[in-house]
Amino acid sequence: MKYAIVYSSMTGNTAALADKLHDFLPQDDCLYFGDTAHYSQDLGADLVFVGFWTDKESCDDSTRIFLKSLHNTNIVLFGTAGYVDPEYKKMILKSAESNIPVNNTVLDGFVCQGKMKPEVKEKFAGFLAKEPENETMKLLMNAYEQGLSHPNEEDFADLKKWVNKYMHG
Repeated sequence: MKYAIVYSSMTGNTAALADKLHDFLPQDDCLYFGDTAHYSQDLGADLVFVGFWTDKESCDDSTRIFLKSLHNTNIVLFGTAGYVDPEYKKMILKSAESNIPVNNTVLDGFVCQGKMKPEVKEKFAGFLAKEPENETMKLLMNAYEQGLSHPNEEDFADLKKWVNKYMHG
């Protein structure tokens, strides 16, 4: 099976996943590994892994544009988000999938936690200074702190388990 790994990464989290994904897959079968701007559907990949960072509860803009350009392709989404729980992961993937034209096949995706930019912590801290009891902001600040160590070896092990289902049926 010939594949491509196409990704967008703002803080390096999704790039780290893409690198590990590339390591886990047979190197000889990789037709493309890189950003969304230089991929061509003419390469004829059987499966395109599309990686993104989460922006406004969906994929980032460059990934959104890229997904809309794909046709008659088997697509697997993977990405990172600053905050994750099972329902939020499903929502992110579903939102990203909404950018994919119906003539494609979308397979089961993968999302794990990643680091957020330091400016995000400052924003959360500012909200908490005004509203110290705001439970949502407390949750987000906690997610920021937890995210500092992600993606980590556990995330990479989960990624390996996830990708193996595509390689071994």
